[in-house]
Amino acid sequence: MTENKFSKYLLYAIGEIILVVIGILIALQINTWNDGRKARIAENNFFENILLDLEKDNEKLNYYINFHVKRIEYLDTLLTYVRNPKRTMGIEKFGVYVEPIFYSVNPTNYSTTFESAKSMGTFNNFKRKELLKNLSQYYADFVLIENSFSSITRFVENQFEPLMYTLPEGYMTENTGDLVINEEDIRAFYKKVASIKDNREIDYDYDRILKTPLLENYIIGDMGRTYNAIGKIKSRQERLHNLKNSIEKQN
Repeated sequence: MTENKFSKYLLYAIGEIILVVIGILIALQINTWNDGRKARIAENNFFENILLDLEKDNEKLNYYINFHVKRIEYLDTLLTYVRNPKRTMGIEKFGVYVEPIFYSVNPTNYSTTFESAKSMGTFNNFKRKELLKNLSQYYADFVLIENSFSSITRFVENQFEPLMYTLPEGYMTENTGDLVINEEDIRAFYKKVASIKDNREIDYDYDRILKTPLLENYIIGDMGRTYNAIGKIKSRQERLHNLKNSIEKQN
């Protein structure tokens, strides 16, 4: 102070403080930038995996459409014979067209990527909030598909199976399941049933089943539920394509 150097020391100290603050700010900025970069990478990876899930979902939806379109074809054939009693169907053809009606499908939802990120709180750092909102709604609406499919399954179990069980099933052959659409291989089942010879000499009165009003009521009810399922599937598929296009545009 006696040498009048206080002002110099003060300026030096202030300069040191400023340099330290600048260094801290730069470090924070680099850290923020690095966190942002990691978040962008995580977000991009997330949506790339979502695209893969949507592709698998679309393949499954195509399978569901084919399954239910074929179901309507079989129901249509049965209804034609029901309403034209002079036409003879034959027990083997009857079995081939009746057998697929016993089968329904269990819906599968490929939402692993979405649910995993959601449970980990990853969405908090994502910027594409509107896209996430639409994606969340898409997965939430899967319950519409589940309800539609379960409606058909319950109808089969409560209405169709009790009606068909009044007719012995000894008429089944290896070819009875030819029109059945199922993700699992069922040929072994029909081969096994056909391998056990039936010596009962039963008169398979399938014509009685065709003429009962209960079968017509069932066919129409099942057909209505199946058309409803197809509508739900196509609606979901349209939303899927819109989501896919939105993700690809923003990637």
